[in-house]
Amino acid sequence: MPRTSRLAGGAVLLAAAASTYRLLAWVNGPTGLRLTATNHKSYGVSPVAMQARGGEDYTVTDAMIEQYKADCLTGSGGLPNHGSVAGALIIKHFVGTFVEGKGFTRASSYKGPPPGQPGKRDMEPAIESLKEQMKLGKFVSKGGVGPFTDDALKVVDDGKGLVWLAADMTPGGLFLELFTSVPYGKRPLLVCAKGDVDAMFEKINWDAMDQKFESTMGGPHIKQR
Repeated sequence: MPRTSRLAGGAVLLAAAASTYRLLAWVNGPTGLRLTATNHKSYGVSPVAMQARGGEDYTVTDAMIEQYKADCLTGSGGLPNHGSVAGALIIKHFVGTFVEGKGFTRASSYKGPPPGQPGKRDMEPAIESLKEQMKLGKFVSKGGVGPFTDDALKVVDDGKGLVWLAADMTPGGLFLELFTSVPYGKRPLLVCAKGDVDAMFEKINWDAMDQKFESTMGGPHIKQR
């Protein structure tokens, strides 16, 4: 085989290995939904410091929120691929039990295949659990009321009547959380009015979902390390 062909083949294998590593890093992070702002990382940046940095404006406007909502309704619903980043994380964070006062406990066994491991048959129960929790709005994290909101000033519900599913980058990988306030500094995946959960899932665009992990809203982008 010519040397150039061997080099090209090696580059393809390295790229595939890197993609697999990133997926495993996202999926194999911490478990459970964080329920209070005390578990969130504070940016600790004042408006004065933001101006000194160049004055980036991270404010999330109502028009931006409406665009986020519209972007969720460009597909044909159904279920995500269980092997996609979004599908794997939804299984991880929503197949299990939600107990008042204790939070979420991840399932100890799955339907697979293979039996006992997360698989295609776990995707529908995961989505149904996600929909139920979005409607209930009980197990939610506090969000900001503006860019770089201090943890002590974050709120459970900002009064906008919306429910969000957003990802956050942690040392162990990507982590999913529900919000009923704007998830400043997170990576929003889904948003809709609290009464429109079923309607959103009928038109959700799963094909565009994995790309949303690459965009941080209302704060500087934190890259996967």
